Amino acid sequence: MAEFIRRRSGIKMPPSKKPFLEGRIRRRIRRAGFKTMDDYCRWLFEEGGLAHDESALLNAVTTNKTDFFRERHHFEFLTNVVLPNIRAASGGSRPPLLIWSAGCSNGAEPYSLAMICADFARKNLGFDFEILASDISTEVLRTAARAIYPHSAIGPVSDDLRRRYLLHDPDKDEVRINADLRRKVTFKHHNLVDEPYPASRITDIVFCRNLLIYFDRTTQKVVLSRLCRYLRPGGYLFLGHSEGGIADLNLPLRAVAPTTFLREEDR
Repeated sequence: MAEFIRRRSGIKMPPSKKPFLEGRIRRRIRRAGFKTMDDYCRWLFEEGGLAHDESALLNAVTTNKTDFFRERHHFEFLTNVVLPNIRAASGGSRPPLLIWSAGCSNGAEPYSLAMICADFARKNLGFDFEILASDISTEVLRTAARAIYPHSAIGPVSDDLRRRYLLHDPDKDEVRINADLRRKVTFKHHNLVDEPYPASRITDIVFCRNLLIYFDRTTQKVVLSRLCRYLRPGGYLFLGHSEGGIADLNLPLRAVAPTTFLREEDR
């Protein structure tokens, strides 16, 4: 089971994670109506059950920790450096900026990006943007597409952004991303270890944060190499706070801020 999960998702499942894996899968076993792990594995791998249950199995073992404006320094760098630089380099005329949130979880990251870009567009006539958001988990993608969150989740969102981009439902203590912002984000189901990648054109900015830590070093290089192919020279890659050590991977990336990289011409 652990080897299958590693091959299909890239997620490392060493012996130390056995209790975690068993706990997650046992919940899936109960929901699927099986009594034992052996019965479930037999159904998956010998009786054709994998064709029906692969997505649910991967949903069960993926971790989806996220928050609005998580690692705020990335959003500050995007606001103060990246967007002005791209705007200046384009001379004010360019196709819509394309940002890819790879591993978007429940949508907090791409909607945070959309708020930043929409605010930039308010101050810079002619600027436009599109956000692609992808994840391996079909479960979190359904949550992301609904764009409804408990009020407790929006603590990191400033009052100004709340007024412009959030709709409040006091009866349910919930908020929803407004329709204009939702239209800027396209969600797609995608596994980073699989090609083709979902971007329809070369991207300007890629956020791939706190995913690589679940991959072994070989898979990290494969995934990052592919992301570089979909990121234009002069574009930016943002990684998670514990994923900055990529100098030994021989990639066309140059660090420009903590866990933030500029895509250079191919070496």
